[in-house]
Amino acid sequence: MKQIGKLALVVMFALSSAQIALAHGELVLSLNRDFGYGGFDNKIEGLFSLQAEGPQDLVRVDFYIDEEIIAAVSEPPFRVQFSTNAYSPGEHRLSAIGLTSSGEELQSNEIVRVFLTQEESRSAVIGFIAPMAGIVLLVVIAVAVIPMALGRKEKVGGYGMLGGTVCPVCGLPFSLNVLGLNWFTGRLQRCPHCANWSIVRRASPDTLAAAEARFRGERQTVARAEGEAERLRRQIDDSRYEK
Repeated sequence: MKQIGKLALVVMFALSSAQIALAHGELVLSLNRDFGYGGFDNKIEGLFSLQAEGPQDLVRVDFYIDEEIIAAVSEPPFRVQFSTNAYSPGEHRLSAIGLTSSGEELQSNEIVRVFLTQEESRSAVIGFIAPMAGIVLLVVIAVAVIPMALGRKEKVGGYGMLGGTVCPVCGLPFSLNVLGLNWFTGRLQRCPHCANWSIVRRASPDTLAAAEARFRGERQTVARAEGEAERLRRQIDDSRYEK
């Protein structure tokens, strides 16, 4: 919550700063990604837009990449789209010059970005995704292998700090595991009873109580069936010695 509050303050400060700048007759230039790669290291590739905001009497904006004008826009929104692939890879400086109805010329802020080739941006994306995919894979393996390796039996009625849930396949209760992969709508876990994987959420006490009663009923049924089978086996064994 504190991080969200700090982020909100930063956004509010940025907006108020832009409003103050516009009120004092300044030209504010922003860069927006339309399609492509835009990393956190000021490296970009693909389709982008430059947009300029200024005072109400702004009548024209000339957009520049380095010292070359790429477009002159005479009506709002003062915006131009460009592709980085049309320029040589490397560092480029983006800027704009505005003209008001009174003839005043306004110089915008300068944005510096490094244009990448398509191959470079593809490598950057792979370099970002590959470690994340590896982490997800390790978590999935840990969730699947660790409980099996420990050979832990599910203790019905004794749930951990995350509480218990009910398997949507077999309807039996089990504990939520801290190693379960969080999918926002629930946790991906393997049922220790039927071995099926499902996305499950914490169940209410009443739901758990009903599932526990069902579990105990099934155990009693199995125990009775095993007892009956044992009784029949003994009768068969005893009949062998009868004359």
